[in-house]
Order: sequence, then structure tokens, then C-alpha cells
Amino acid sequence: MKMKMLQITAPGEFNIIEADVPKVKDHQVLVEIEIVATCPRWDINMLGGRDMFDYSKSPEYPLPPGWPGHEVAGVVREVGSGVQGFKPGDRIAALEHIMGDGAYAQFICYQEHEIIKLPDTISSKQAVSFELLKCVMIGLSQFGDIRGKSMVVSGMGPAGMLGMQVAKIWGASEVVGVDVNEERIKYVNELGIGVAMHTDQVESRRFTLGYDCVGAAPSVQNLLRIVDRHIVIFGVLKGTLQYDEHLWFQGMKLESYKYRRFNERDRELLIDAVANQGLNTECIQTHHVPFTNYQEAVDLLKSQTAIKVHFYPGKDFS
Repeated sequence: MKMKMLQITAPGEFNIIEADVPKVKDHQVLVEIEIVATCPRWDINMLGGRDMFDYSKSPEYPLPPGWPGHEVAGVVREVGSGVQGFKPGDRIAALEHIMGDGAYAQFICYQEHEIIKLPDTISSKQAVSFELLKCVMIGLSQFGDIRGKSMVVSGMGPAGMLGMQVAKIWGASEVVGVDVNEERIKYVNELGIGVAMHTDQVESRRFTLGYDCVGAAPSVQNLLRIVDRHIVIFGVLKGTLQYDEHLWFQGMKLESYKYRRFNERDRELLIDAVANQGLNTECIQTHHVPFTNYQEAVDLLKSQTAIKVHFYPGKDFS
């Protein structure tokens, strides 16, 4: 049985290719992908000829078929002999950033621990970026108990928009988002998912905690100016920071994102936040284009017109 996949072959170049549907191993499930979403930094850099983590390097082309797609929701079609927790027909979302072939494809295989079963109350479009939501939750957990504490979230991209909402659900007394893009600020405020403002409008306001979802040094530097106790850098840091001596004296904790295992309790909290606590995940899926227009999708991300672009592999390869 054959399927279609997208493959980036060189900077600015891609093809739609045909490949065999992967065969299921003992502890794998075969998933038919219903919807897959972009991860903006990955897509922009991979098609643009830059390594995600080191801009001085270039990825090795052609990329593995399906890359860099990894945010997925779909349906289990086949299970290996060792699989215990899933059966054909189960609706799932990916929680892991897979290795090997990517998810800009019609089918893909996962290990059991890499996916999460979806209840009927959560749509595939809500669930497609659960891998990102998982990562955002891991970063926020580095603060410990945030109940009753104020937080500023820098960057109103996908991670920042999710981070604002999770922080509020977890009991933060005040959550404010900051950005320099007026359209993003307007979008967040119109959605009603939290209060967002331009970075320059913060002025003398103070916050206990700061969550940076940009990764650019000026964004983190601004948080060091307005945060009193603890900053976590979720975005991949680019540039140099200045940590002044007064920050040391006040006990300012500055740390990078630390990935960890996403346990069963974490999974329960994720599902509960979306199914029962009003966490709006669908709002980050702003644009849909077919895979044949993949360059357009990346251009929408680069211009910040789109927050995320999604594709439906069942129909978007033609």
C-alpha cells in the first residue's frame, strides 16, 4: 500500500513523493493522520536552509521524508502484537517529537508512549498541537506552585498563547502577555484568553514570574527588567544576556527549559485543561493550505500572518 509524503529536498525546494505505508512493529501503532500542524521555527528554518539550533549550519538535504512535521492528530489503524493500550479506531494525538520519517504524510507509526488517547469531547483540530502543549506545560512546571503569583509571558506565538492559558488554569493571580506585534496583541485580546499588551506599555509594572516564549535575547532581557523572582526561557535562546549584580542580590532565578518525561498525571492535567477547563488550543490553528502550497504556508509563518498552518493529509496532497 502506498501513501504520499512531503519532502524538503533543498533550501526553498520540496516535492510530493510516494512511499510505502510503514509496517507496524511489535510495540507500535499505525496512525492515519487526520491533521498535522506546522511548528513555525522548524518549518521556517528547515525550508530556509538553517539549522534549528545553530543558524551558522545548514541541515543535510534532502531531509527525511515528512520532516519537519511532528504535531499530529489521527486514528489508529493497526497495532503491533505487543501493544496494550490502543486498538484500531482509537483517536489519538502525538506527544513526542518523533525520530525517523516525519508526519507530513498520510500514515505514520508511533510507540505507545508517544501518543495520547483522545476523548470524544476533544476534536482533532483541538488536539493536533498537543505535543507543543505538553512542552509548554513542562516548562511551566519548572516554576513549582504558581498559585497566587503574577506572571508575564513574553511572545504571543503558539507557545505563549497556550502558556498564558495554562498559567491561569493553574492558579496564577495575574497573567499578562507581551509582544511587539500589534496584530498578535489584538488577536489575543479579542479571543479573551488573557490580557496582552505591547512590551513598551508594561513600564513600571512588576511580576513575580516570567515565561519567555521567544528565545531572542532582547525578550529575555526585558523580562529581567520587570520580573522579581524566577524566569524560565522556553524558546531556543539566540543572543547574549546581561545578568546584573542587583539580580543576584535579589535572588533572581534564570533558567532554561528542561525537558522531562511527561507522566500519567501530566497527561490527565492536559486532557482536563482542554476538555473541562476551557483551554483554547484551536485558536493557534489560524490557516489551512494544501501541501502543494507548502512554500505559501512557510511564508505565512515568516510574515507572522499565521500563528500555525495546518494540513489534512487525506486531501491536501493533490
